[in-house]
Amino acid sequence: MYQSAVLRSLYVKTFANRIISTPAPRSYSSKLVKNDADLDAAREWFSKFNRNTIPESISTTTYSHSSGAGGQKVNKTSSKANTTWPLNLLQHHVPKALMVALRGSRRYVMSSDSIQIQCDSHRSRTDNKTETHRRLWEEIKILYEKNVPGVTSPEKKAQIAAM
Repeated sequence: MYQSAVLRSLYVKTFANRIISTPAPRSYSSKLVKNDADLDAAREWFSKFNRNTIPESISTTTYSHSSGAGGQKVNKTSSKANTTWPLNLLQHHVPKALMVALRGSRRYVMSSDSIQIQCDSHRSRTDNKTETHRRLWEEIKILYEKNVPGVTSPEKKAQIAAM
């Protein structure tokens, strides 16, 4: 009897330690956006979102020497593109609901409060710069799909209210 109580207490402590040490499951971050109007604005914005929605003029691109294979060409040419979008300029082109998600993105740089993307997969500067813009577009698309839930249909709302 005494042994089983001790074993149970050890199990509970171990189990409690596991709960504390594991990260909480991620859910929609729309809870951070308290306002349904912000979510509706994000949905409306995304329906019109394309590769030209965010102008290239707000970004800053610097070039440096690439790394890896390529021989002497790599050593002589600065073709690696490093593009930065300051969030204070990006907020005029991206809805409020996605700004929170952008700050949580792996591409976010806290020291400069910006999104930074690097690319050296092509041999030309122009292609690498275009690729950084394409990656930003993909990142925003993924963040939208993760963080902005779809519209709940009236039937579903009625079904939930009946529960």
